[in-house]
Amino acid sequence: MKFEAEIILALQSILNDFWLYFFRIVTLFGSLFGFVAVLMFIFAKHKRLSYCFALTYAFGVLFNKAIKHIIMRPRPFVIYESILNLDGALGFSMPSGHSCSAALIAVFLCYYVIKFGKHRWSKICVPIFAAIYLLLIMLSRIALGAHYLTDVIAGMSEGILIAILGIIIYNLLRKKYGKTNDVKNSNK
Repeated sequence: MKFEAEIILALQSILNDFWLYFFRIVTLFGSLFGFVAVLMFIFAKHKRLSYCFALTYAFGVLFNKAIKHIIMRPRPFVIYESILNLDGALGFSMPSGHSCSAALIAVFLCYYVIKFGKHRWSKICVPIFAAIYLLLIMLSRIALGAHYLTDVIAGMSEGILIAILGIIIYNLLRKKYGKTNDVKNSNK
């Protein structure tokens, strides 16, 4: 855990006003703000998938909170007084809720674009964007002193697994109950 504290301290030592502001903005997209943006995007075109996304996201948030209360790992700034809490984070540290949320958002966005996207370039660009988005969320949580490296890796892994489970359930239900009216304005 000491090497993880050194990572946080190294990142915080190079933060200037621009990077602090940047990471604070980035971290917003790993929470409810990012969820609502992607939910509205998917809902406009694919209502059933948006319902699945909303339910999966809600489950992920609740599951993450339950795991945090089981593990009860203190935040880095609680253990190391030299680490600053630049985010105002409260509660427990492991696993990162923002990383879990960002992973859920990224996986569902990629699934939607790969499954229903019409343009080849979007099927290439969106997964690249989603990976960069997820890495930036994880980096922001570390730089702001809210999480250790293992917290964000655990949160990301949790989010990816929950998203995949949600998509599997969605596809099983879609297969069982039919595909009619699944995509608004679909080409038949």
